[in-house]
Amino acid sequence: MQINLKNRISNRCWLEIDLNAIRSNAANLRKFLKSEVGIIAVVKSNAYEHGIRETAEALSELIDIFAVSSLSEASELKECGIDKPILFLSNPLGDEDISFIIEEGIMPAINSIEFLELFDEKARHLGVKIPVHIKIDTGMSRLGVGWEESDSLLKALLKSKHLDVQGCFTHFAHAEDIDFTRLQAERFQHSRDLLKEHGYSFVSHLANSSTTLRMPSLWYDLVRPGLILYGVYPDSGVKSRIKIAQAMSFKTRLIEIKTVKKGNSIGYCCTYKASSDMKIGIIPVGYSQGIPWSFSNRGSVLLRSKRVSILGRVSMDQTMVDLRDIEDAQIGDEVVITGKQGTEEIRIEELAELSNTIPYEVLCGLGKVKDRVYL
Repeated sequence: MQINLKNRISNRCWLEIDLNAIRSNAANLRKFLKSEVGIIAVVKSNAYEHGIRETAEALSELIDIFAVSSLSEASELKECGIDKPILFLSNPLGDEDISFIIEEGIMPAINSIEFLELFDEKARHLGVKIPVHIKIDTGMSRLGVGWEESDSLLKALLKSKHLDVQGCFTHFAHAEDIDFTRLQAERFQHSRDLLKEHGYSFVSHLANSSTTLRMPSLWYDLVRPGLILYGVYPDSGVKSRIKIAQAMSFKTRLIEIKTVKKGNSIGYCCTYKASSDMKIGIIPVGYSQGIPWSFSNRGSVLLRSKRVSILGRVSMDQTMVDLRDIEDAQIGDEVVITGKQGTEEIRIEELAELSNTIPYEVLCGLGKVKDRVYL
């Protein structure tokens, strides 16, 4: 085979992020919701590795609040000129963090009575009143004031003079379990009603992507989606509820084509043996770039708009694929690990199911790929 290298191929693998798809997903969600229901866009973990700056700029006109899990993410949004409210979901780690939150106008989630008192004291010291959202732990046993502590929460709030309670929320532990989700909602309602009975006025938000699509009764004032904004369904049970387009594609190129003789093995531990003389291709990506090792002898990729199987074990930065059904494959040909090519598509959900994990982990794993192209 004669090798005809292209003039220049700079990226051995890259992510393509379709910002129009993200915008379209948000617009479709707006149509799906009641007109009075707002949207908190969860852009933590670098917007699920889609790029927090680019994603926020794409979404800014379509959503009401951005939610982040680190102060560095909040800083990035501020630096790129985002003027929508920013909700910090986590806890500060030091006194300077609290000062930064207040001075930069970031809305902190109040996740415990102790942090409520710390924020109130710091705001008093600075002579300001700060907007906050109170998080109620209704069954996740993660961050949040326990719903059983509602009376203590109320007493602490009544003592505080420098906190402006603008929101109250919880997080569902198992949105697919309708009974447990309803139990969590009832617990939240207990805490919410207690605060409202004592004169507090605020918006409420409970629904993540799955609950947003499953249970309109739990939309309240705002919903708090993440996954569906990026075009990924949280589970198969909600696929018919809304049309969304996957925004992320993971692509690479063929770097080698060779013939393997019948009976020869392919890859580590000789887990695949050629049943006949066969043509294979090598792509320069593996588990170091986010292809799960569990795809060994199971996964597939797209080449020339066809699915081709992964052969043998996935290596750290190389993977072998079956080229027997591909005519005239060339070194440098584009290969799609997830995304569309022609009429074929391999979705994030498929990768998650095949590797026995969740779509969130697949997206975060692809964050190892540093080269990004924004469409």
